[in-house]
Amino acid sequence: MKTVLQALRDEVHYPIPVGYIENILIKRELDGTKDVDKPTMDSDAYKGAVADCLYSLVGAIQFSESDKSIGTLTDEQRKLILKRANKLYGEIGEPTFDDGEPTVTILD
Repeated sequence: MKTVLQALRDEVHYPIPVGYIENILIKRELDGTKDVDKPTMDSDAYKGAVADCLYSLVGAIQFSESDKSIGTLTDEQRKLILKRANKLYGEIGEPTFDDGEPTVTILD
């Protein structure tokens, strides 16, 4: 069996510091040492934790030097991650985030 912490790390598919995930677990009032089960994974707290971890990737620092990028996500990947995070936030009734694209508002 795997723990809630391990399941959360597996959900993200991208390395995030364990300390950050532990902070999210505390914020969402989840016990990372508990064996994970379906009711936990279907809970708003768990979905919110997944969304929080995904959202952290959108703002991750990018490292590049001499046309080489290390551990970076493309803009398209970031948009897809943000879309998934926003879907989860929406499912649990929390505010979503925009993709940072400029918008134009026309006032009458």
